[in-house]
Amino acid sequence: MKRILSIALCGALCAALAACGGSSSSTASSAPAASSQPAASSQPEGGPVQAEGGLQIGQAYAAAHGDKCFTYAVAVVQDDVIVAAYLDDFQFMSAADGVTGVPNSDADFGADYAEGMVLASKRENAAYYSENMAKAGSTVAIDANFDAIQSYAVGKTIDELSATASSEDAVDAVSGATLADTAGYLQAIAAAARNAQQNQAVDFTGDASQLRLNVAYSAAHGTKCFTLASALTDGDSIVLSYLDDLRFMSSADGVTGVPTSDGGFGENVAEGKVLASKRENAAYYSENMAKAGSTVAIDANFDAIQNHLNGMTLADTEALAAEENPVDAISGATLADTAGYINAVLEAAQ
Repeated sequence: MKRILSIALCGALCAALAACGGSSSSTASSAPAASSQPAASSQPEGGPVQAEGGLQIGQAYAAAHGDKCFTYAVAVVQDDVIVAAYLDDFQFMSAADGVTGVPNSDADFGADYAEGMVLASKRENAAYYSENMAKAGSTVAIDANFDAIQSYAVGKTIDELSATASSEDAVDAVSGATLADTAGYLQAIAAAARNAQQNQAVDFTGDASQLRLNVAYSAAHGTKCFTLASALTDGDSIVLSYLDDLRFMSSADGVTGVPTSDGGFGENVAEGKVLASKRENAAYYSENMAKAGSTVAIDANFDAIQNHLNGMTLADTEALAAEENPVDAISGATLADTAGYINAVLEAAQ
């Protein structure tokens, strides 16, 4: 079971990338494919991995709105300018209301939910969640609010976005947004953008107006976690991709849980467990992998898969996923479920 969510880059993208013309669309274009390849770093080891004209992608988990949910933000940057952004919240909702839970909610992953509750994406349940917002007087749906905040972020530098988030009237600055916690969502995008600056850069020489950032939620690896896959595409080519898994882990092991794990959100998790990112707990999770014979850390595996897919066409990516052992084709990857992660990125890209 896979979940896919899409956004289009707004017209402000043209202010972020040179030589851009026309408005962007959420529909894949027949325009020439982007040319993307790893860009050489001019930064010291451990510093931001940047290249002039290069694009980078990153994510952040934040407590943008109270303590009953946590925010997932993705950002693509060119140097310090935000080129694309994505927002969603995950919250426990009543299973009796027929909401759509994240992948594996009906499997082992869901076994750590409080009785009668299900972990759900606000975007995937926008109609349900927005109906409850309307009862409190809101006139703008939750997904429309997220889209407005994302659109505002595109074309801004990280510092400019942070400055708006720090102002008292952040919501007034964002046309179409009505959320009282708009500042928190802007800060989440800024955090994702800063994280992106630490990741591999790729050169981009295509038509920037054709870029599209998509996110898919997938069951790429068994039934005890779910995958968040992001893909920045240009027509039928993957320019950038990003992977992470969320899984319940033992709170006794000192892992870092998602934001609000110690608040209202955590009250709906089984005792002794915490929902955690494999990337943010790579050392801990990789140590357990090593006990099973793995020699490559989980984050290094994710990076290897991403770097291999960046620059590939969708057709070539699909063909790779269909191979009997696609992991053998990816240098640095050792995950038995590599095909599942490739398919998660492919789902986001389509």
